[in-house]
Amino acid sequence: MQLRNGEHGYGALTKALHWLTVTAVVAQFAVGWSMEADDAAFDREKDRIDALEDAHEDRFEAEIDRLEEELDAREDNYVADEASGLFGGDGFTDGLSLPEWHVLLGLSIILLALMRVLWRRAGGLPPWAAHLSAGERRLEATLEKALLTMLFVVPATGLILIAAGERWLPLHVATQVLFLAVISIHVGLVLRHTVVRRNRHLARML
Repeated sequence: MQLRNGEHGYGALTKALHWLTVTAVVAQFAVGWSMEADDAAFDREKDRIDALEDAHEDRFEAEIDRLEEELDAREDNYVADEASGLFGGDGFTDGLSLPEWHVLLGLSIILLALMRVLWRRAGGLPPWAAHLSAGERRLEATLEKALLTMLFVVPATGLILIAAGERWLPLHVATQVLFLAVISIHVGLVLRHTVVRRNRHLARML
């Protein structure tokens, strides 16, 4: 397989950057959903402790103290708005927390996106597939630019959220929704150009 793009199609480096990006994005969403699940579990546990305090304050005082200590330790691991101390201490040697993984993956996605843009400028793009219409080519070009843009925007809004506080959460969520919408259209077109078109070709041959 040739390294650069050309008449043969996409080269090895372009494909490698593509699949590294896909892997990083999937891992990023998985970590994000895990963080939300942990936050929900934390809230449920806190509500349970509050109920215990109200109904059985004397009887369960020791148990409540123990649970509160556990919650305090977990809360320290999941506070994501203290950007200055995010990678401090022995984080890398003791294992990264989910927020730290989230930030690390976000920075990796930005780096991969930058590498893809630079390689696209240096290596160019292969010719369009002959079966694509002019409208499909324009749509594919627009989607590719949108995907590259979102690879910068989504992690950037996440970093802003960490640095500036929860008021930026709606923007971060909105960019994620837009990113998923663009990915869905992109995957749909890929399936149409590969699976559906191949099946139609085989049907005509039969």
